[in-house]
Amino acid sequence: MNINNVTRGKAVPLGILIILITYLVGGLSSSVLPFVFFTGIIVALMKCDELAESVVAAFLASLFGSVIVTAITLGFSYVLYGSIYFNYMFMQSLYMAVFYIIVGVIGGIVGYFVSRELRD
Repeated sequence: MNINNVTRGKAVPLGILIILITYLVGGLSSSVLPFVFFTGIIVALMKCDELAESVVAAFLASLFGSVIVTAITLGFSYVLYGSIYFNYMFMQSLYMAVFYIIVGVIGGIVGYFVSRELRD
């Protein structure tokens, strides 16, 4: 696996954009967990050469997408509710960011096997 093959192309930026748009369109308080899963599948379908490339591409998309979503959530919670609620949201957002990354990787694995099944 070559990391240049993973980052080449538009799969990872499109995955990040899909996560960000679904978060903003779905409402700032909604969960983007299903969208992260489906984004992992889509990214893996775009990068279907090897399992490792598909998983790393889905990992990168879900990592950057979850960091951006977490930053937006924390920014809005600080502005709207103040510093006390911000501390609570900070810990919850960190847990959710890790969960988003895990779900995105699982989506990448599922997407790779779906693409392999479609090719055969």
